[in-house]
Amino acid sequence: MSGETDDRPDTNRDPLVEAMNSGVLAIDESGRITAWNPRARQLLGYTRDDVLGRSLHRLLLRDDQGRVPRERDSRLMRALRTGIPDRGDGERFAHRDGRLVMCSWSSAPIYTGEPAGGGRKAGAVAGAVIVLQDAAERFRAEREQRERMGEARRAQSRLALVAEITTVLSSTLNEEEVLRRLVRLVVPALGDWAEVDLLVSDGRVERVTATHRDLSAADLADLARLEGPLPPLPRIPRGPLAQVLRGGATVVVSGDTGAYADEPLAAAQYELFRVMDAQSAIITPLAARGETYGALTLGYSRPGQGYGPEDRLVVEDVARRTGLVLANARLFAAQRNTAEAMQRSLLTPLPQPGDLQLQARYVPATKASWVGGDWYDAFLLPDGATGLVLGDIVGHDLHAAARMAQVRNMLRALAWDLATPPSIVLERLDGVMAAVSDTEMATAVYALVDGDAGEGWRLRWCNAGHPPPLLITRDGATLFLEEHGMLLGSPELTGTRPDGTHVLPPLSTLLLYSDGLIETRGADLTDRLTGLRRHGAHLAQLPLPDLCDQLLLRMDPSGEDDVALLAVRVPG
Repeated sequence: MSGETDDRPDTNRDPLVEAMNSGVLAIDESGRITAWNPRARQLLGYTRDDVLGRSLHRLLLRDDQGRVPRERDSRLMRALRTGIPDRGDGERFAHRDGRLVMCSWSSAPIYTGEPAGGGRKAGAVAGAVIVLQDAAERFRAEREQRERMGEARRAQSRLALVAEITTVLSSTLNEEEVLRRLVRLVVPALGDWAEVDLLVSDGRVERVTATHRDLSAADLADLARLEGPLPPLPRIPRGPLAQVLRGGATVVVSGDTGAYADEPLAAAQYELFRVMDAQSAIITPLAARGETYGALTLGYSRPGQGYGPEDRLVVEDVARRTGLVLANARLFAAQRNTAEAMQRSLLTPLPQPGDLQLQARYVPATKASWVGGDWYDAFLLPDGATGLVLGDIVGHDLHAAARMAQVRNMLRALAWDLATPPSIVLERLDGVMAAVSDTEMATAVYALVDGDAGEGWRLRWCNAGHPPPLLITRDGATLFLEEHGMLLGSPELTGTRPDGTHVLPPLSTLLLYSDGLIETRGADLTDRLTGLRRHGAHLAQLPLPDLCDQLLLRMDPSGEDDVALLAVRVPG
């Protein structure tokens, strides 16, 4: 179809063009259609007689609004103006029945005259050949593929979010911290705002936490006024929150604040909706093992946003995992309370031996299963001396607590029966442990304090592998009592356990403590012992109860182990 063209319509017939599976048409230099093959008719509905001699631009070309575009804006007509081949994708053509057909196209100019040397074209542009292909099916397939990929990315994003939430929530067993982390994780991923309501004893409901993506720090502080106790759970629930808390399924609601206004709990919930400017919300139970612990409410403040079936599945999955974490947290708390109660029941009340002041503190490990190994004890002996013990049984469980009770009682009995130095008492204890107890190893300090205000006070002690006692004078001088020997219950370790003796100055304080006070993962033990001396010196003149409390506060134990502390202050 190159070369000189005839001005008469449709004079350039080519059997190959007629048989092509692409629409082919030709236009002259003025843009009038001069050729039109059968496939073009199939694409656009016009017969050859309908189109020959008519303007391609006005008859067929349309913009995305269905209007005839300006000719100078049409890329498809550019070949006539520039003489340069061109191609495009997604052009809209008017079908004979009025609909728009999406086509891909390519155009090539037709020149008058013969080609010049070097491959350059000679003469004026006499027209153009345009090849059309239906792109609607391809665009539809590409759109569907994009949608499927988008859905896959969204599903992957949801799975990643759920995995992250599971990991973050499982890293703590503090119930309040679990829920505060939860709302920070789901906003804005699953909503513009979120809040959690928990069931507490006697049917009461408490809003634990609430947050919004667009609120400033001041606004969030104001939002905190909505947290706290809510109206009780009604016996016959009608509002969505009450239904969910009564064991119902997930509910998707609008932000309509007028519904169930006569139910106090529903009214309180819709007051929150008003503050959050809620347009839509989803309320889902936090439940596990057949028990509902509370409800998670998520919502959007933006019009047009809502919760469809897929969103509901994700929110319910998050809530279900949170429910399991809450169940574990409450089981942990119950176990911890049981273990701590047992441990404390085994720690005997301190005597009040005349002018001596005694104070003790016990801080359980943060892991419930680790409670049980440390103990303190103090008792009066027949000769008037006061016996002091601080010990630690190897192990961190209820069995360790039981073994601790065995060793404590044996040590008490031996101390009462043997009017001997502390080292002999510990030696006999070592033998008795091997014979009548399954305790493997233990550390302990056994000390005797005797004297009076007239003659002064004296300390005698023996250390079986335990951290050294700390002596603090009234003016803040400190001294670790370093004498020590082998720990208890380890026959393969040989060596003596020397007795130590030291005068206790007036108003001085003796501290016995377990390793939980000074050992922290990642910290140097020497630095921790130095810190204990420094804090003890600063607190030397405080009343003994305050000294104990402040020492625990300043040392800030890691919680990885129990902490037992026994303090003795001699009179002035």
